[in-house]
Amino acid sequence: MIKLPRRRVLRAMLCCCLVCAAAVAAILWVLPWWQPSVDCTPPSPGELRDRHGVLLGYARCGEERLRMQPLPPGPLPDALVRAVLCAEDQHFYSHGGIDFLAVCRAVSGRLTGSSRSGASTVSMQLVKLSRPASRRTLGTKISETLAARRLEMEHDKDEILRAYLDRVDFGNGCRGAEAAAEFYFSRPAAELTLPQAALLAALIQAPSRLDPLRHPDAALRRVNRLLERMGEPAIDKLELKVMQDRAPRGVAPGRLSIDRGLQDACRLIARDEIEKLSAHGVSQAAVLIVHNPSGQILARIPAAFPESEAGGQLDGTRTRRSAGSTLKPLVYLLAFEKGFRPGSILADVPTLYPDSSGIEAPNNYNRRYLGPISIRKALACSQNVPALEVLNRSGGPAALMQMLSRFGICPGGSAEEYGLGLAIGNAHVTLEELARAYAALARGGDLPELRSHLREGEDASHPPAAVGRRVADERLCYGITDILSDSGARADAFGAGENLSFRFPCAAKTGTSSNYRDNWCIGYTGDYTVAVWVGNFDNSSMNEVSGISGAGPIFHRCMEELYSRRHDIPGPGGSSQAPPPLPESDAHSAALFGLNTQPEDIAAPPEDVNFPQQPEGMVRLETDVRTGLPATAKTPAHCRVQELALSEEVSRLRESAASSELYDAQGRVLLDGRYADWLAESRRDDLYAVDTDRDAPRRLSILIPANGSRLMLDSSLPNDGRIIELISTLPPGRALWTCPTLPLRRDGEHCYAELSEGHHVIRVQDTKSGRSATSSFTVERLR
Repeated sequence: MIKLPRRRVLRAMLCCCLVCAAAVAAILWVLPWWQPSVDCTPPSPGELRDRHGVLLGYARCGEERLRMQPLPPGPLPDALVRAVLCAEDQHFYSHGGIDFLAVCRAVSGRLTGSSRSGASTVSMQLVKLSRPASRRTLGTKISETLAARRLEMEHDKDEILRAYLDRVDFGNGCRGAEAAAEFYFSRPAAELTLPQAALLAALIQAPSRLDPLRHPDAALRRVNRLLERMGEPAIDKLELKVMQDRAPRGVAPGRLSIDRGLQDACRLIARDEIEKLSAHGVSQAAVLIVHNPSGQILARIPAAFPESEAGGQLDGTRTRRSAGSTLKPLVYLLAFEKGFRPGSILADVPTLYPDSSGIEAPNNYNRRYLGPISIRKALACSQNVPALEVLNRSGGPAALMQMLSRFGICPGGSAEEYGLGLAIGNAHVTLEELARAYAALARGGDLPELRSHLREGEDASHPPAAVGRRVADERLCYGITDILSDSGARADAFGAGENLSFRFPCAAKTGTSSNYRDNWCIGYTGDYTVAVWVGNFDNSSMNEVSGISGAGPIFHRCMEELYSRRHDIPGPGGSSQAPPPLPESDAHSAALFGLNTQPEDIAAPPEDVNFPQQPEGMVRLETDVRTGLPATAKTPAHCRVQELALSEEVSRLRESAASSELYDAQGRVLLDGRYADWLAESRRDDLYAVDTDRDAPRRLSILIPANGSRLMLDSSLPNDGRIIELISTLPPGRALWTCPTLPLRRDGEHCYAELSEGHHVIRVQDTKSGRSATSSFTVERLR
C-alpha cells in the first residue's frame, strides 16, 4: 500500500474544500443573479368600493371574481405571521431562502417513506406565485431555488413575507391575506384572532380541500393541528362571518358610483318581493337606478338571487328580453314628431294590419276596446291597438327603429322582420338600455352617458352633469312625461295603481311580454330613473304575473327608498314641480274619461323632489276630449278637459275645431264606420254618431288576400278551403271588388272569392272616392 505524504493529502483536501466553497458560493451568490428578479411591490387591488369608499367586493378576472387586496402599510399582523410561518416555513427568519434542514428532512422522508413534508420556503413559494404555471420538474425546482436566493439578497424578510401574504391563494377567489380576512371573517387581517389566522394558514396548503364553506370538518381538524403545534388550545367550531359580495358584474376595479346602502336595500326589496311571487313561477329580478343629472348608476342588482343555480350568475340588467309595452313612450314620441298631440284621437277598435308574415290582428292586454281614445289615455292605459295605428300613421317600423337608435336602444334585426309589432314588444332590449332611454325623457330629450365609476378626485356628493346628446325636442318629451305621471289617465286600466302612485310626482310605465315571460316597470322623477325587470332566466313563463303586480312593487319600494335616503345620495337640489291642478269643471270629465287627475289622498310632494317642468312653448287648452281639439259651444261641460299643445299650433287647432263636419245636428261627434260595432256595444250614442261616408285616416290596402301571399288548398277543409272573405281597409259597403281570374260573389255588404290554383291579381275600389288598390297572390294545393 502506497502511503501519500501528509502534506499532499492536506493540500488535496484544501483544494476540494475550496472547490466546494466556490461551488456553494456560486450557487448561493453568483448563479441566482442569472434568474429574473421577483417584483415585491403590492399587487393592484381588485377592489370595488362604493361612492363613499365602502368595500363592495372585487372585480372579476376572467370567469372568476378575484378578491385581491394588499395588506395595509405598517407592521405585519402578529397572529397571521405566527400561524403562516408555523404552517409553511418555521425557520423563515433564520435561512437565506433555502432551508437545508427542511431539504434533508424531505429527502430522508422520501427515501424512507416516513414523511411527506416539503422543503419549499416562503421565498420559494413567492417565486412560484410570481411565475406562470408550469410542469413541475427538477429543472423548475432548481430555477425556483436560485431565484429565491436572489430574492433574499434583494429584499429584507418582512418585504418578502408581505409580498407572499399579498399573493398567496386562500380559496374562494381570495388572493392575499387581507382579502381573505375580509371574505371569511368580515374584518381586516390585523384584527384576526389566532384560530382565525390558523384557518387562513391552513388554506394555503389546500384551499379547495380545506374550504371551510364546503368542508368545515376537514378545515377544523387542520386548524386544531396547527394550534396544537403552536401550543394553543383547540377550538370546537370555526367562527365564520362570510362577506356578502355586493359588487355589480362586468366593471373594472376602482371607486364606483354605487351607493352600498341603497344597493343593499334594493337587493333585499327585490328578494322579498320575488319570494312573495315564487308560488306564481317567478324566480328572479334585476334593478338599475340612475342619477339623471349625472348619469351615474347608483344601484345595479344583476340578479335578486345570485346564488341560484338557475342562472343566478347571469346579469339581468344586460340580458336582452322581450320589451313588452316599454317602448310605447317612444312610439308616441315619434307620433308627436309627426304632428300628433297628447289629445289626438286614435281608434281603439278591432283592426287588421298586414305584415311580413300575413295579417296581424292585435288585441289589447285586457281584451277591452275603448273606441275613440286620446293618445294620453292610450299610452297611460297601454292599449295595443292604438299604438299600432299611430305607428302605422307615423312612418312605420323603419321610423321607430331610427327613433330607438337615437335613444341608445339597439334590438338587432330589421324593421321588416319586426313589423308593426315593434310597437308592442316583439323586440328584445336590455334593462340598461331602457333605463338610459327613460333617463333621456326625464332630461327633456338629452341622452346621458351612463357611468359606473367616479372620476379621479370627483366629489361623490356633488357629481358633475353628464355629457349628453340631444335626441328629441324638450317639449315633446315633456308631453310623454306628463302622460306617464297622470295617475288619473291610467286609472281605467290599472285602477288606483298603488305601485305607480307616490307622495310626489313620478312618471312610470309597465310592460308585460307575451306568455308572461317578462315584466317590467320603469319610471323617473327629475332626480332618478328606476328600472326593474322580473322573470326567469330560463325564459319560462310566469303564472299571469304582469308588470303592475310583478315589477311594480319592487319599483315602488325602490323609488321610496331613494327619497328616504335623499340626503345621503346625490339628486335633490331644487323645487319640485307637480302636475298643475285641474279646474273644478274637469271633475266630471275625469270620472268619465279618466284624464288629468291626482288621487286626493296623496300627500303634497316633498319640497326637495325635482320633476320635469312644463317648458316654454307649451300651453294647456280647454279641449273637447271626444275630438282632441279646443272645446267649442257644442262641447258639453263634462267633455271639457285641459290638454297640452304646442303654442304655435293653437291657431290651427282652433280653426279645425270650428269645422261643422265634426258634429251632427245634435252636437254629437261623427265617427267613421270602423266604430260602428263599438258604438253599438258601448251605448255612447249620446256623445257619438257613426257616419259611414266618413273616411278613416288610413291608407287604402287589401288585407285578405295580402299582397305577395301564398294561399293553400287543403282537402281536409270544407270545399278544400276555396272560399275566403275579401277584406280591405275600407268599410265593406264601400268596397267594389274585381278579379279577372276568380269568381266573386256578394253576401250583403261582404264579398267572397272562390280560389283556384294559379297566380291571381285582385282589385278593390272605393265607391265614394274612386281610390283603388291591388293585391297579387298565388294559390297552391297542399301536397
